[in-house]
Amino acid sequence: MKHFSRLAVAILMALSIAACNGEEAQITTTTLDAALLTTTTTSASDAAQSSDTTGAEDVTTTTAQQVQSWEIITRTSSDEGETLYILVTPGEYSDVSIENFLGDLLEEETAVSGVEIFDDRAALDAALKAEDERTDEENQLIEEHHLASLVDGRQVEFQGPLSDYPGFVIGS
Repeated sequence: MKHFSRLAVAILMALSIAACNGEEAQITTTTLDAALLTTTTTSASDAAQSSDTTGAEDVTTTTAQQVQSWEIITRTSSDEGETLYILVTPGEYSDVSIENFLGDLLEEETAVSGVEIFDDRAALDAALKAEDERTDEENQLIEEHHLASLVDGRQVEFQGPLSDYPGFVIGS
Protein backbone atom coordinates (compact mmCIF):
# COMPACT_ATOMS: atom_id res chain seq x y z
CA MET A 1 0.00 0.00 0.00
CA LYS A 2 2.89 2.30 0.81
CA HIS A 3 4.30 1.54 -2.60
CA PHE A 4 0.99 2.43 -4.24
CA SER A 5 0.86 5.82 -2.43
CA ARG A 6 4.35 6.72 -3.59
CA LEU A 7 3.46 5.74 -7.14
CA ALA A 8 0.29 7.83 -7.06
CA VAL A 9 2.18 10.84 -5.69
CA ALA A 10 4.86 10.44 -8.37
CA ILE A 11 2.25 10.25 -11.12
CA LEU A 12 0.45 13.34 -9.81
CA MET A 13 3.73 15.27 -9.63
CA ALA A 14 4.67 14.23 -13.15
CA LEU A 15 1.28 15.32 -14.43
CA SER A 16 1.56 18.66 -12.61
CA ILE A 17 5.03 19.29 -14.01
CA ALA A 18 3.89 18.36 -17.51
CA ALA A 19 0.88 20.65 -17.24
CA CYS A 20 3.05 23.60 -16.16
CA ASN A 21 5.87 22.81 -18.53
CA GLY A 22 5.70 24.33 -22.03
CA GLU A 23 2.10 24.90 -23.06
CA GLU A 24 -0.04 27.21 -21.02
CA ALA A 25 -3.72 26.72 -20.54
CA GLN A 26 -6.10 28.24 -23.06
CA ILE A 27 -8.86 30.47 -21.72
CA THR A 28 -12.02 30.45 -23.82
CA THR A 29 -14.95 32.78 -23.34
CA THR A 30 -18.15 32.89 -25.33
CA THR A 31 -20.42 35.92 -25.45
CA LEU A 32 -23.89 35.91 -26.96
CA ASP A 33 -24.96 39.39 -28.03
CA ALA A 34 -28.17 39.76 -30.04
CA ALA A 35 -27.82 37.33 -32.93
CA LEU A 36 -24.03 37.37 -32.95
CA LEU A 37 -22.02 34.59 -31.34
CA THR A 38 -18.49 35.67 -30.50
CA THR A 39 -15.82 33.32 -29.16
CA THR A 40 -12.49 34.62 -27.91
CA THR A 41 -9.59 32.28 -27.15
CA THR A 42 -6.58 33.67 -25.30
CA SER A 43 -3.54 31.91 -23.87
CA ALA A 44 -2.28 33.18 -20.57
CA SER A 45 0.86 34.61 -22.19
CA ASP A 46 -1.21 36.39 -24.87
CA ALA A 47 -3.64 38.04 -22.46
CA ALA A 48 -3.14 41.41 -24.12
CA GLN A 49 -3.94 39.98 -27.56
CA SER A 50 -7.13 38.23 -28.56
CA SER A 51 -8.68 36.84 -31.69
CA ASP A 52 -12.41 37.12 -32.33
CA THR A 53 -14.37 34.70 -34.44
CA THR A 54 -17.89 35.85 -35.24
CA GLY A 55 -20.41 33.21 -36.15
CA ALA A 56 -22.75 35.69 -37.86
CA GLU A 57 -23.62 35.50 -41.53
CA ASP A 58 -21.46 37.46 -43.96
CA VAL A 59 -22.77 40.96 -44.56
CA THR A 60 -22.54 42.24 -48.11
CA THR A 61 -21.96 45.96 -48.36
CA THR A 62 -22.91 47.52 -51.63
CA THR A 63 -20.80 50.46 -52.60
CA ALA A 64 -22.35 53.22 -54.62
CA GLN A 65 -21.58 53.39 -58.29
CA GLN A 66 -19.62 56.35 -59.61
CA VAL A 67 -20.92 58.26 -62.63
CA GLN A 68 -18.99 56.72 -65.51
CA SER A 69 -20.82 58.05 -68.54
CA TRP A 70 -22.82 61.22 -69.03
CA GLU A 71 -24.00 63.60 -71.72
CA ILE A 72 -25.12 67.23 -71.67
CA ILE A 73 -28.46 67.09 -73.46
CA THR A 74 -29.18 70.80 -73.42
CA ARG A 75 -27.97 74.09 -71.99
CA THR A 76 -30.15 77.03 -71.05
CA SER A 77 -28.61 80.43 -70.47
CA SER A 78 -29.59 83.18 -68.04
CA ASP A 79 -27.92 86.21 -66.49
CA GLU A 80 -26.56 83.98 -63.69
CA GLY A 81 -24.96 81.49 -66.09
CA GLU A 82 -25.87 78.25 -67.80
CA THR A 83 -28.07 75.45 -66.56
CA LEU A 84 -27.05 72.04 -67.86
CA TYR A 85 -29.50 69.18 -68.30
CA ILE A 86 -27.38 66.07 -67.98
CA LEU A 87 -28.20 62.45 -68.72
CA VAL A 88 -26.16 59.87 -66.79
CA THR A 89 -26.23 56.13 -67.28
CA PRO A 90 -28.68 54.41 -64.94
CA GLY A 91 -26.97 53.09 -61.82
CA GLU A 92 -26.91 52.87 -58.05
CA TYR A 93 -25.71 56.36 -57.12
CA SER A 94 -25.25 57.88 -53.68
CA ASP A 95 -24.83 61.41 -52.39
CA VAL A 96 -21.05 60.94 -52.60
CA SER A 97 -21.28 59.73 -56.21
CA ILE A 98 -23.24 62.83 -57.18
CA GLU A 99 -20.97 65.13 -55.17
CA ASN A 100 -17.89 63.71 -56.92
CA PHE A 101 -19.55 63.99 -60.31
CA LEU A 102 -20.59 67.61 -59.74
CA GLY A 103 -17.14 68.52 -58.44
CA ASP A 104 -15.51 67.15 -61.58
CA LEU A 105 -18.12 68.74 -63.82
CA LEU A 106 -17.72 72.18 -62.27
CA GLU A 107 -13.95 72.04 -62.85
CA GLU A 108 -14.65 71.64 -66.59
CA GLU A 109 -17.74 73.87 -66.92
CA THR A 110 -16.93 77.15 -65.17
CA ALA A 111 -19.96 79.25 -66.22
CA VAL A 112 -22.50 76.84 -64.73
CA SER A 113 -25.11 78.16 -62.35
CA GLY A 114 -27.40 75.14 -62.43
CA VAL A 115 -27.40 71.45 -63.22
CA GLU A 116 -30.25 68.99 -63.50
CA ILE A 117 -29.18 65.34 -63.44
CA PHE A 118 -31.38 62.55 -64.81
CA ASP A 119 -30.82 58.87 -65.51
CA ASP A 120 -33.60 58.53 -68.10
CA ARG A 121 -33.92 60.46 -71.38
CA ALA A 122 -37.75 60.53 -71.39
CA ALA A 123 -37.75 62.01 -67.87
CA LEU A 124 -35.22 64.66 -68.89
CA ASP A 125 -37.26 65.55 -71.97
CA ALA A 126 -40.38 65.83 -69.81
CA ALA A 127 -38.57 68.14 -67.38
CA LEU A 128 -37.76 70.48 -70.26
CA LYS A 129 -41.49 71.01 -70.87
CA ALA A 130 -43.48 73.66 -69.04
CA GLU A 131 -45.04 72.16 -65.90
CA ASP A 132 -48.60 72.82 -67.06
CA GLU A 133 -47.92 70.89 -70.30
CA ARG A 134 -46.72 67.69 -68.61
CA THR A 135 -48.85 64.59 -68.25
CA ASP A 136 -49.16 62.66 -65.00
CA GLU A 137 -46.97 59.94 -66.52
CA GLU A 138 -44.28 62.49 -67.36
CA ASN A 139 -44.38 63.89 -63.82
CA GLN A 140 -44.02 60.34 -62.50
CA LEU A 141 -41.01 59.74 -64.79
CA ILE A 142 -39.40 62.93 -63.51
CA GLU A 143 -39.98 61.82 -59.90
CA GLU A 144 -38.38 58.44 -60.58
CA HIS A 145 -35.39 59.60 -62.63
CA HIS A 146 -34.46 63.15 -61.55
CA LEU A 147 -31.47 62.50 -59.30
CA ALA A 148 -30.18 65.92 -58.27
CA SER A 149 -30.16 69.66 -58.92
CA LEU A 150 -27.42 72.22 -58.54
CA VAL A 151 -28.93 75.61 -57.69
CA ASP A 152 -27.14 78.97 -57.69
CA GLY A 153 -23.88 77.28 -58.66
CA ARG A 154 -23.27 75.77 -55.20
CA GLN A 155 -26.39 74.32 -53.53
CA VAL A 156 -27.00 70.62 -54.25
CA GLU A 157 -30.53 69.33 -53.74
CA PHE A 158 -31.24 65.63 -54.12
CA GLN A 159 -34.37 64.64 -55.99
CA GLY A 160 -36.57 61.60 -56.56
CA PRO A 161 -34.81 58.34 -55.68
CA LEU A 162 -32.02 60.23 -53.86
CA SER A 163 -34.31 62.59 -51.94
CA ASP A 164 -33.48 60.88 -48.62
CA TYR A 165 -30.01 62.45 -48.75
CA PRO A 166 -29.67 65.91 -47.27
CA GLY A 167 -28.63 68.71 -49.59
CA PHE A 168 -25.31 70.47 -49.18
CA VAL A 169 -23.28 73.40 -50.40
CA ILE A 170 -20.36 72.50 -52.67
CA GLY A 171 -17.06 73.65 -51.23
CA SER A 172 -18.22 73.87 -47.64
